[in-house]
Amino acid sequence: MRCNIRYFYSYMDLYAHTNDAIMRQIGSKLKELRIEKNMKQAELADASGVSVFTISSVENGKATSLLTIVQLLRALGHLDYLNSFFQEETISPIAYAKLLKNNKKKIRVKTSNTEINKGNLEW
Repeated sequence: MRCNIRYFYSYMDLYAHTNDAIMRQIGSKLKELRIEKNMKQAELADASGVSVFTISSVENGKATSLLTIVQLLRALGHLDYLNSFFQEETISPIAYAKLLKNNKKKIRVKTSNTEINKGNLEW
């Protein structure tokens, strides 16, 4: 649970940062991933199809396209970082049961008037 709370706070901190600061964080993370793979910028450039100049610019926090980020993440083996974009919203079983309960059509039970109309009332 502690990890989730940490994630929540780091996620919320993004809103406190400027776009330039976020780009610097992304660039820093990409550089960290490249170094973990023991790759030089030239090797990443060959693997991703992106120029060394572009990689250097991204790592220094300069604005870039989403396509470039995707190419770099693919070459680094970390496309999984984009999974949150593609996750479907899920509903808990309890919330689903409540939803079904609230959406049930109430069936109105009609009493039969035929016995009353025939005069077959027995007391």
